[in-house]
Amino acid sequence: IAPEGVVGSFLLDWMGASPEEFAFKHHDITRALESGVLEEILEGISGRRDLVMTDKNRKTGKEHTWDVTPLRIYLSTQNGRSYLIGRDNQQELIRSWRLDFITGVKSGIPSEAYEEALAELQEMQKHMWGICCKGPEAKLEHVEFTIHMEEDEEYIYERLMREKRCGTVERTDANTCRFTADVYDSSEMIPWIRTWICRIEQLEMSNRSLENRFRRDLEKLYQMYGIGKDEGGEPDGVL
Repeated sequence: IAPEGVVGSFLLDWMGASPEEFAFKHHDITRALESGVLEEILEGISGRRDLVMTDKNRKTGKEHTWDVTPLRIYLSTQNGRSYLIGRDNQQELIRSWRLDFITGVKSGIPSEAYEEALAELQEMQKHMWGICCKGPEAKLEHVEFTIHMEEDEEYIYERLMREKRCGTVERTDANTCRFTADVYDSSEMIPWIRTWICRIEQLEMSNRSLENRFRRDLEKLYQMYGIGKDEGGEPDGVL
């Protein structure tokens, strides 16, 4: 959370005691560095106006100018980064930009394609786990795994329901549930899938190279800590 940027952070510290019911789990005051850009973008979204936007390529250092219809701001709860999801009017496609790479924003003309672009994004969101945007003809990647929980661990199921995003959850029995999702880029899911290690009973991904890399990383983890091996010295199940 970013309560009014750095100013809000200092005010909270100055006020001293805060309600015991509330606490910050992720306090990303670094977003204050892009708060000016964010304000311009939000004004463009609320006014449904196109933006003339420049950003800097992090590899080459070169700047590029975009004609953008702004649609949504995405905030990552994992790393605190902020992204603009909008329509690139030159290429006529939906894409994303990191706010901390945007160097300037100017308000443009009222957007003629706002409703159309928003409808396109809403359709895409059915298969967006993160910020990867692709068209309706893009090939989807399937992810499926089953989770085991004990009788007194109903909170595991509740967490899965809370964090499933565009996926679906099916309760197969009292101690098992199945998560499935069809997404544009399953690699965006890997950090989240890792949080279920030791509870996953079975994992299947249509992107086999990504699944194999995930399993190899897990086997290396077993080797480092000397855990999860059967009598033959091999990993006793990868998950």
